[in-house]
Amino acid sequence: MTLGWSLLTWAGIIWLLPLLYFIQKNQCKPKKNIILGVTLPYEARQDGDVLALLERFKREMKLTCWIALAAVAPSLFIRSFGVFMTVWLTWIVAVCFVFFIPYIRCNKALARLKEERGWRQAPEGRQVVIDLKAAAEEMRWLSPWWFVQPFLISLVPLFFDRTLWCLWAAGAATVLAFYLCYRYLYRGRAEIVDEDTDRTIALTRIRRYNWGKCWLTAAWATGLFNIGLWLTQDHIWRHMAVVLIYTLVVCVSVVSIEFRVRRLQEKLTQDSGQGYYVDDDSHWIWGMLYYNPNDRRCIVNDRVGINTTFNLARRPAQVLMGLGLALLLACPLAGVWLIGLENAPVELEVTETELAGSHFGGRWSVALVDIQSAELVEELPQISRVAGTGMSSAQTGAYRCAEWGGFTCCIDPRMGPWLLVTGTDGSVYLFGSSAQGGAEAALAALG
Repeated sequence: MTLGWSLLTWAGIIWLLPLLYFIQKNQCKPKKNIILGVTLPYEARQDGDVLALLERFKREMKLTCWIALAAVAPSLFIRSFGVFMTVWLTWIVAVCFVFFIPYIRCNKALARLKEERGWRQAPEGRQVVIDLKAAAEEMRWLSPWWFVQPFLISLVPLFFDRTLWCLWAAGAATVLAFYLCYRYLYRGRAEIVDEDTDRTIALTRIRRYNWGKCWLTAAWATGLFNIGLWLTQDHIWRHMAVVLIYTLVVCVSVVSIEFRVRRLQEKLTQDSGQGYYVDDDSHWIWGMLYYNPNDRRCIVNDRVGINTTFNLARRPAQVLMGLGLALLLACPLAGVWLIGLENAPVELEVTETELAGSHFGGRWSVALVDIQSAELVEELPQISRVAGTGMSSAQTGAYRCAEWGGFTCCIDPRMGPWLLVTGTDGSVYLFGSSAQGGAEAALAALG
């Protein structure tokens, strides 16, 4: 790997640091009487001890950011792709957990202070607060047609390029999944903060409107993303630019919507907490994990913003959360697999019936009776990967180039020459070997 590629790879993920920092810092501002996951009365907002805890939290968050950033530097000198990806994936997993340590510390400290000051609004109990007037407001769902349009757009590449039909179908399926998430993940319970019904109705409308806006934006971006991938598939840098633009559009849109909702929640509840207000802290572990055995729902709305979360008192939610956590923790194993992939040799052999190339368990072959011609290639043209492995030590799978069109590839690009085979049906194969003289020996064996 080159330094430029390492920097580009880190650029694709390093923005997580400022994003997580500002999301966590935003938790310090009271929204719906909640500060860092703890419900507090109006008077607590200017309490010296509360403010001191929040300042300590901000300092710890800054320190965490700088440590995470400093941890990136050593990886810039790693030249093994597999080792680099192992470090990269491990860093992502570590950041996902480490950033919550200051939050949990401050949340627990605020909860203790709340108990000491007698700020708990209601005793530990099982109260369910319902605003009947707000609950009577009907949920107005967006017409499915707004999602059908990006879905149809995402299918356009299927009519022109069937070689990557799995990729185009995955994009269309993602648009469909966004609609299903919009329609079925939202929980319709009103956003009750206190006895002010008008405030409850306004907060509920804000969440509902922005919930639809978030998923609709992602659906349209994904539909256009499929078109962009199709149009740039033969130009790697344009291809990467499309991926970067898509990521930026979705992330910036979703984050801006989330922060806008939080600002409105903060503004609408800036004078709340002086009389009666809802306090359901007993159902939220560390202010962020919902656990309520008396709530039959598996998915509930998060307390602030527009997100949803699991009710960990329900078995299906526990299973889904456990699977998600297991997948996250297993991410670095993909890097270990890449190390094996990177170090495995490309092999080429001629048997009695076929010419075959193999690499790390993968095998690509052509029957001898189907070979029309075979020749050595001393210099590789500009080739681009369609599907398969694309490493400095091995390029396997489906590739394409201007000279040969689409072809099957199994080569070590560092070790030439390579064997170009044309089949009787017009199919093209490019074989190579990590062993010196492998292609020449195979050509000699073919006679």
